[in-house]
Amino acid sequence: MPVYDTRSPVMTAAAGPASAGPPAAPRLAGARVVVVGAARSGLALTRFLLGAGARVTLTDTRPAADLSPETAVLNAEGALLELGGHREETLLAADLVAVSPGVPLAIAPLAAARRRGVRVVAEVEVASWFLRGTLIGITGSNGKSTTTSLAGHLLAAAGLDAVACGNLGTPLSELIATDSPARHYVVELSSFQLEGIETMRPRIAALLNLSPDHQDRYPDSAAYYDAKMRVFMSQGPADHAILNADDPEVRARAAALRARRHLFSRTRTVDEGACVADGTLVLRRGGRDTRVMAAAEVPLFGVHNLENVLTALLVAELSGVPVSVAADGVRSFRGLPHRLEKVRDLDGVAWFNDSKATNVGATAQSLKSFERGVVLILGGKDKGGAFADLEPLLRGRVAHLVLMGKARDTIRQQIGRAVAITMAADMDEAVTAARALARPGGVVLLAPACASFDQYSGFEARGDHFRRLVTALPASGKD
Repeated sequence: MPVYDTRSPVMTAAAGPASAGPPAAPRLAGARVVVVGAARSGLALTRFLLGAGARVTLTDTRPAADLSPETAVLNAEGALLELGGHREETLLAADLVAVSPGVPLAIAPLAAARRRGVRVVAEVEVASWFLRGTLIGITGSNGKSTTTSLAGHLLAAAGLDAVACGNLGTPLSELIATDSPARHYVVELSSFQLEGIETMRPRIAALLNLSPDHQDRYPDSAAYYDAKMRVFMSQGPADHAILNADDPEVRARAAALRARRHLFSRTRTVDEGACVADGTLVLRRGGRDTRVMAAAEVPLFGVHNLENVLTALLVAELSGVPVSVAADGVRSFRGLPHRLEKVRDLDGVAWFNDSKATNVGATAQSLKSFERGVVLILGGKDKGGAFADLEPLLRGRVAHLVLMGKARDTIRQQIGRAVAITMAADMDEAVTAARALARPGGVVLLAPACASFDQYSGFEARGDHFRRLVTALPASGKD
């Protein structure tokens, strides 16, 4: 059982292979630990480390005025603050460096620390050393938040002590204080978090899909995919890997895994796992099918959500949840905002908010849920996406494109003449244009294929703005 030893500041090395059992937790009392990044995960980890007796320095590139008030509280409780930049000399003198997911591991001060032999890991890696409950890791290019929330909901609905956490919102290190062996941690894991794990070992790990993303941070798609695959690296034969049988990039990497493999598919049958057969979601074990529920009963809109549900059902089954209880849990789940969220019907046009579609793959998934008559709003901050990959989906399905934000010219250049285009400076102009262009029976879809940081603090703020504008639109004939 992982515990922290308060007798010595000496940091232990990482444990051996998965078969060797859980890693020994490092000794924190008196250890010099630098937490890089003062957002929510960094603050939560700093609080835990102070309680464990570590000598903590919290560093961020932003000034104090731009940080949470909790930063000053932690400073008063003993954390040293280094703001306005990361000092290489501080990192080089550390026993351990823990990095928040928003901070690239490749930045020069962290690279220098690694060359010096300093242990540099992710916040989730540190948290995993001290948790006695069951870790369930969910990753993929798209659908992570919905699947994590749904899986947590299914386990909790079955009476298990379960919490959805990680990249979804609640940092894993924030939960150490209330840890118990009975708890199930359903952890959304981004590629940024997975870059910095060493021994984190989910008993169940799921890879939903792989498509290019964050190409402003990775040299190529292969490097991004490799980061995602790290979720499986410490698993052994007693662990479980849930994999998308419909995704060629996932299939190409599945054979190398040591864990027991469980496939899911919405287009074909699988030998061991979950699939859709004749309009029914089924679990397949040993050639026998167990009917879970009709696909039409799934309350989440969009064909891609069938894949998310299949994954969550496998997590529930592997956690001991009866099939009928899991099915009831799916029926009662209401989804997350900004994920193909229907805002309203107006004058015969359905308006959808998929602000969370921050990459080309996510936008493609959204478009597959509609057949024709779509006015699609794209644009924002370019993450290096290949917008031309959308062109086959646009033809016949999208009636008009509305392009906004900093990436609008790049998108126009890449997509070419596949569909008519209207340019907009911002969301207000985009919604006004979409209202004029949409026809009864059609759809207006915000699925930007870009980050939001050119004009917003995050995809939530962008989606909230879209929702407010659409809600305020008057019906025809009204002032």
